[in-house]
Amino acid sequence: MNKLDYSVSLRAKGLGSEDIKKKMEEKGFEDSEIQYYLKKSDEIFLNQSIHYKGLKPKGKSKNIIKTIALAFSFILLISVLLGYVKIGLLGLVILWGIVGFSTSKR
Repeated sequence: MNKLDYSVSLRAKGLGSEDIKKKMEEKGFEDSEIQYYLKKSDEIFLNQSIHYKGLKPKGKSKNIIKTIALAFSFILLISVLLGYVKIGLLGLVILWGIVGFSTSKR
């Protein structure tokens, strides 16, 4: 790992400027190098932070599950209005219980 990568990694760990200076002095950096790499690491870290896209979701399963649950609950609600009260209400309770359980496990 080169010196610039080292200073950027220290910045990414959340260390402040004083802590980074101490770590770099322990590694044997000179004062002029510390100032240069501290400035460059700040620029690189801020640039990476601005252009950070975030973690890509592995799948859209929760949105799909919620959409299917919403459509199914709409069908059950219509069945309640048409006279199938016990089946419709029981289905709604079970469905929203499952949706609530699956979204609360974060």
